[in-house]
Amino acid sequence: MSELLDLVVIGGGITGAGIARDAVLRGLRVALFEKGDYGSGTSSKSSKLVHGGLRYLEHGEIGLVFESVSERRVQTRVAPHLVRPMPFLVPIFEGTRPGLELMNIGLWIYDSLALFRAPRMHKTFRGAKAASRLEPCLRTEGLRGVIEYYDCATDDARLVLENILDAQALGADCRNYTEVTRLVRDDGGRIRGVAVRDVLTGATEELRARVVVLAAGAWTDEMVRRFEVPLKRELLRRTKGVHLVIPHERLPLGRAITLLSPVDGRVMFAIPWRGRTVLGTTDTDFEGTADEVHADAADAAYLCNSINGYFPQCELTPADVIATWAGLRPLIRGDEDEDESAVSREHDIFTRDDGLVIIAGGKLTTYRRMAKEAVRKTLKWLREHDSEFDADGRERSGTKHRPLPGADGLDEPSLEGVARIGRALIDEHGIDGETATHLCGVYGVRARLLGEAIAADRTLSERLNPELPYVWAEVDFAARHDQARTVDDVLARRVPLLLVGRDQGLDVAERVAARLAAILGWGPDQIASQLAGYRKTVADSRRFRT
Repeated sequence: MSELLDLVVIGGGITGAGIARDAVLRGLRVALFEKGDYGSGTSSKSSKLVHGGLRYLEHGEIGLVFESVSERRVQTRVAPHLVRPMPFLVPIFEGTRPGLELMNIGLWIYDSLALFRAPRMHKTFRGAKAASRLEPCLRTEGLRGVIEYYDCATDDARLVLENILDAQALGADCRNYTEVTRLVRDDGGRIRGVAVRDVLTGATEELRARVVVLAAGAWTDEMVRRFEVPLKRELLRRTKGVHLVIPHERLPLGRAITLLSPVDGRVMFAIPWRGRTVLGTTDTDFEGTADEVHADAADAAYLCNSINGYFPQCELTPADVIATWAGLRPLIRGDEDEDESAVSREHDIFTRDDGLVIIAGGKLTTYRRMAKEAVRKTLKWLREHDSEFDADGRERSGTKHRPLPGADGLDEPSLEGVARIGRALIDEHGIDGETATHLCGVYGVRARLLGEAIAADRTLSERLNPELPYVWAEVDFAARHDQARTVDDVLARRVPLLLVGRDQGLDVAERVAARLAAILGWGPDQIASQLAGYRKTVADSRRFRT
């Protein structure tokens, strides 16, 4: 008979990972199961931002903005290597709403909600000439000025992973590629555990648990149906968000741009990212299974046409696109007639008498608060329904102050503290500056392990791609330390050539598979299967071309 777990989490995206970490910090016995790779769903397909939600002010969601700017500050402290300040520009043209003055007032409100502790206060630059000095590609016709404000960029997939790694270090049993096939119930219908299957090996197991938390994001309603949970209606309204990656030289930005699409007025971004420029996002209702979401030709045309309204000299077309990613927002279902972009980004938590807790909705920036609330409601349920559960000492988790693994041991929780790691890689191991900057900005203090590996074997400092700072040491590290079990894990999320490589990693996939085979013990058939799976991933990201 397996150990009795206090809590099983279904779903290894940012919400599930945050819940597992919060719960184990309270001393709970925790397991987490994810049917794919950690963060492989919506959580790695965001706009790569931890932002205060400036556009939520338009809908009067003051509480959500305050939560968001507060959590932005927390994340810059507990993960400064992953959550970094980025300047944004809002261009204001004649006849657009809101105008320059009203937007300026809105940003004062935004700064005040951050208690004037944003990375920097906003600035207003009046006139087309001043705007052009900041971003020369920006259309000047009718341009009244720009406002600069600061939010934060992040590596969303790695933010998930570091929550998982910390939860595991604290004792949680976290498994990727492990699908929950069934909720185990007693004769009265009370949930007593879960049945799981390893997707890659086929191994099965049953585990006992006091309570189960479903944190499946865009898959929530699909899982509810699979587990035959009686709900009166679906919980989510899912909308598709598509991003395009284009070469930096086609749209050379020094700052992110926040803009309103001239096609339909939706808020969009153009963001400098990993040596490329990212355009996004769409916001359209989606029907169908969450496993089959991708960018289509209409998405690519919409984003290019929208951006061209602001950068007409670039004349972007879908032919310029290197890669795409598409994810689903798990929005709480409300009024069916409500515009997609107006649907609230708030979350909700449902506790059921049978021992199932469901968390739905929310967004990346506020994941830690969502996790804390979900665990507190789970504890409340356990106190009321399980007389054998020991509730003492469970009130605080400490996630507000505990650093994530890459920040654990920084001499100061700041960008300067992270930069010192990079300088040490250069001075102590002779790593070139661009690679050292990349490694410390992705792995934080854990980059020291990569530096030591490179010092022991200089071939590991070879780049996977001459344009980009990724090195072969990262492939080995992904398999040995960062839970990678497939080629897709490495090339899509750990070393994401899928998103930024001009050949999307196909040029090195066979070498990557060979290295992983040596570490993970794959035979020829597994190598072939892994390569076929990755080629399908690349093909899916290019489906907009057909």
